[in-house]
Amino acid sequence: MGTALVYHEDMMATRLLWDNSECKIECPERLAAALGGLQQCGLEQRCLYIAAREASEAELGLVHSPEYVALVRRTQTLGTEELQALSGQYDAVYFHPSTFHCARLAAGAALQLVDAVLTGAAHNGLALVRPPGHHSQRAAANGFCVFNNVAIAAEHAKRTHGLHRILIVDWDIHHGQGIQYIFEDDPSVLYFSWHRYEHGRFWPFLPESDADTVGQRQGRGFTVNLPWNQVGMGNADYLAAFLHVLLPVAFEVTVPRVPLTRGSGSRGRCRPHQSALPTSHGCCRC
Repeated sequence: MGTALVYHEDMMATRLLWDNSECKIECPERLAAALGGLQQCGLEQRCLYIAAREASEAELGLVHSPEYVALVRRTQTLGTEELQALSGQYDAVYFHPSTFHCARLAAGAALQLVDAVLTGAAHNGLALVRPPGHHSQRAAANGFCVFNNVAIAAEHAKRTHGLHRILIVDWDIHHGQGIQYIFEDDPSVLYFSWHRYEHGRFWPFLPESDADTVGQRQGRGFTVNLPWNQVGMGNADYLAAFLHVLLPVAFEVTVPRVPLTRGSGSRGRCRPHQSALPTSHGCCRC
């Protein structure tokens, strides 16, 4: 087993067809630069390459409404003016005649990566995709994102592979509110996001991006937001957040609690203390 790399050159087909200063940064060159960096370092050649496939409409329907999927499908036949008008109905989004194809490839790449890891074909992996996904919601594109690739992959892992505990770590300058909304009442998915917030003055300007949003109903406690209110956080800040917030929370929620029976001779797993590193813990004997 090695590291899988899931990618397809068709995902570079979409590009902005009109002038928009906000959306112009989501361009094919972003994906080309990422792939080029892997090639220059000799990492691409060491990976198990998997050509991305399109996600089916049934797979998209794991988290998106049929009406929204149909709307995105119709963009294949729209002219530039119609695409611009439709894009204007959403926040920081543009559509292209190739958007439906590219977005299905992006979602499909995430599904293939999940399948490769969970079937043992790969130990871990990376999916290089565009459009991105973490802002899109059940019935709305948002923030360059069309289909929520990570949410679709998580739901696929639950339904196809029987996973009961999933951790999504969203390490991005922007809060992935789309993932949060999709799983906010689902206790099987722990969503952890660290993002620039500035007391609500940074996009997407949502109060629910703050630390006091923790999920609701059965999912209460399974949403963890770490909002950066100060600009200029460095490596030490991210490392501290990783070691002292993310890892303790992740182990608390995702490590199965095995009942310990006295005199049984069985070996149980103890939960790590909140402030300790996972490598500092052994197991207890009963």
